[in-house]
Amino acid sequence: MDSGATGSDDAGLGHRADDPGGGLDKLLQGGLPALLESCRHGRQVIKQDWLFVVSDLDGRLYRDCHCGTGLYRSDTRHLNGWLMQLEHSNLTLLSSSTEKNYLSQVEFMNGHLILDDGTLVPQESLHLSCSRLIAERICERLVLVNYNPFPLSLSLKLTFTADFADMFEVRGGQRPKRGEFQPVVLDAQRVVLGYLGLDGALRQTRIGFDRNPETLVIAEGAGFTGAEVVFRLHVGAGGGQAALEFWVLTLQGDEEVAAQEASRPLFRSLSQRLSCDQTRRRETYTHLVSDNEIYNLVLQRSLTDLDCLTAVLPDTGPYVMAGIPWYACPFGRDALITAYQSLLLGPELAKGTLRYLAHRQGRNLDDFRDEEPGKILHEVRFGELAQLREVPHSPYFGTIDATPLFLILVSETYRWTGDLAFVKELWEAIEQALMWIDAYGDQDGDGFLEYATRSKLGLLNHCWKDSVKSNIGPDFAIARPPVAVIEVQGYVYDAKRRMAELCDVLDLRVMGDRLLREAEALKQAFNETFWLPDHNFYALALDGNKRPIKTLGSNVGHCLWSGIIAPERVRTLVAQLLGPDMFSGWGIRTMSAAMPPYNPLSYHNGSVWPHDNSLIAKGLSQHGYVYEALCLMESLYQAALQFPYYRLPELFCGFPRSGELDRPVPYPVACAPQAWASGASFLLLQSILGLCPDAAKRQLIIKKPTLPNWLNRLNLNGLRVGDSTLDLQFVQASGVTSARVMSKSGGPIKVLIEG
Repeated sequence: MDSGATGSDDAGLGHRADDPGGGLDKLLQGGLPALLESCRHGRQVIKQDWLFVVSDLDGRLYRDCHCGTGLYRSDTRHLNGWLMQLEHSNLTLLSSSTEKNYLSQVEFMNGHLILDDGTLVPQESLHLSCSRLIAERICERLVLVNYNPFPLSLSLKLTFTADFADMFEVRGGQRPKRGEFQPVVLDAQRVVLGYLGLDGALRQTRIGFDRNPETLVIAEGAGFTGAEVVFRLHVGAGGGQAALEFWVLTLQGDEEVAAQEASRPLFRSLSQRLSCDQTRRRETYTHLVSDNEIYNLVLQRSLTDLDCLTAVLPDTGPYVMAGIPWYACPFGRDALITAYQSLLLGPELAKGTLRYLAHRQGRNLDDFRDEEPGKILHEVRFGELAQLREVPHSPYFGTIDATPLFLILVSETYRWTGDLAFVKELWEAIEQALMWIDAYGDQDGDGFLEYATRSKLGLLNHCWKDSVKSNIGPDFAIARPPVAVIEVQGYVYDAKRRMAELCDVLDLRVMGDRLLREAEALKQAFNETFWLPDHNFYALALDGNKRPIKTLGSNVGHCLWSGIIAPERVRTLVAQLLGPDMFSGWGIRTMSAAMPPYNPLSYHNGSVWPHDNSLIAKGLSQHGYVYEALCLMESLYQAALQFPYYRLPELFCGFPRSGELDRPVPYPVACAPQAWASGASFLLLQSILGLCPDAAKRQLIIKKPTLPNWLNRLNLNGLRVGDSTLDLQFVQASGVTSARVMSKSGGPIKVLIEG
């Protein structure tokens, strides 16, 4: 997926061209085994904007778990330990939920407890409810209920520790030297933990309470700083209650302490505000509702997760972060694909994504960051290591596909909005991106885009399958750079054709004609070079010696989406993608099970990725294979039902669906929520409905809409095409789907329904 692919395909997370084990590989060597070992117990995640918490299912952060739990902000872990103990009791977890993404709710009961005065407190007689909200800070409310026939006075101990680790350290990176922890500050109702980084930035975790604690004690140790806080809770008999509220504030750099601490919202008021904010944001999206309540929940989960992962940036608007916990930062490729997937919901995310990436487009030749003029960034990090240039992510540009995907999203946004002024706003960035494709992306002038890292801390692979062993041949040899991967050639073909269309709109006919010629030349060369007649499939990639990597992977399915596949080979390709070696029953695998390197447990060589399947489904639909697209939509819907909250994760294992194995096998360190996994639901839906907008011509074409047999009715209310808003209804009866317009508002629009 990205720099830091925590998958089993990786010995590490980066590569230097002259040293297969160098760069980020060495920095992060050894991090994965601990992550795999410690994630067995599950985790819960809550997030808002740049702040998020990854905890154990009981809501706690165990300092020695090494599984990435913590309170994070902008790539810094502000708490790595957050424990709670009621007297000496072993609390029993009753339930744990993060259904709303900004709120976690954990319920406990007590075990047998003998107090210091000899009082026996039977098990199951105390209930402790822990509610945690996240906004610009964390606010937690603890409520203890006593069901005994006698009152109690109980001690509640909270322990907070912070290591202020950079995210790359959390994932296993080793550093020769770190900054210094600051003296712990304790006063009547506050704890302050601090760290002065080698970058000169002061990072603080400030914890406040709504009452004075009984004791405050510093709890420092090797590699962390912290404090223990003890409260005395008095609870009456027969259902008596005692409550405690506290909040955790993170500060970085020059942020003003007084202004941040002045406002101390109560839990209930903060909860109401967050609920209202979420409702207000959802009102701006297309409202999707069907007669299948479970499917509605799947769609709502995808929408909730997108909302959770999106931050509104002050200068450019909404931008979706890639995923929790490892990738809560801006990515190029991930955000572009997610925005494309979710245009059905509205254009705001796409516009914010394009503006952000245009503003940060490559300007210089910088080997350390793999930056080149016109190139779209890969990943931005904000932690201490990025500031010190111990990693190149400030930002890092090691991606081959973000630049053509940027152009594709510009075009698709125009098709949905007809906003020519927005295209003109981005035109300089568009021209720079086209320049990069020809001048830098095509390194040897053969018409194909290749990549090879120049950074000593760069990635080996710059495509979406960027783990070290993702471009691997049937002989298990890893492709040496420069590598030309198959899907990127399709992206470039599609991008140039789309930009030719925009040139026609802008009366730039000479430029448009040139782009069309280049696209057609690329298509011809692609089908001559990548097709393997002896194997009857397309090569995964070309290595640095232009030798084909003779492995069948899902990447070729993206070429259906882009339209670069020769028409006479489309049927063969569709049959391959839906064959038993590629299609697991839960989705299309990243690699055919007939290939020697296939491994259903691997990150990229046999797993199933929802976003990958959504792009393939879009390609199937575009070529008229609607029932095959429906097959993918249904398989991923069934998979979603097997995961917590009906949430599609980043990926899952590629084991076949069978009577013996009737549910998908989770991948242990997959991100969840994850942006383009969430966006997959909406692109899959668009594909089976056949929605083809052309806002500039004031029309929406609906091509061969097809609902599954478990959906009888589906409504899309508030669908925006240009300045028009539509309410559409799709009805399925006896295997036949019909579509009709329920209402229109705004500008005029023609809806053409093709059966």
